[in-house]
Amino acid sequence: MDIEKTYTDLSSIFKNSTILKNEPMSKHTSFKIGGKADILIKAKSIEDIKTILQYCKIENIPLYVMGNGSNVLVKDNGIRGIVLIVDIDDINIEEKEEKVKITVGAGVKLGKLAGELLKRSIRWI
Repeated sequence: MDIEKTYTDLSSIFKNSTILKNEPMSKHTSFKIGGKADILIKAKSIEDIKTILQYCKIENIPLYVMGNGSNVLVKDNGIRGIVLIVDIDDINIEEKEEKVKITVGAGVKLGKLAGELLKRSIRWI
């Protein structure tokens, strides 16, 4: 994989998602260890995720999907390819009568969700 070409390609495609090259994985894991990822993308939308998947398939680039980095260990020599962090942080709360439907994006932090529920006095048993 040509890191510079891939970075340039992806930078021209995505406007809302964050794209970083040679990114230390220690910044993205709870244990704060690990080498660099060739490319790290924080995807902000489902459309961006679909595009990244398609790009990696066409270009034959290894893709690693990661959550919040909790309990993840990365080797000191890093990750070759693209690391995708889903960073969709939408919270949608629908209240109908005595029922509440809560839909959250894959990147929502639990503290943010808890704060939103507390603010609306929503609790569960």
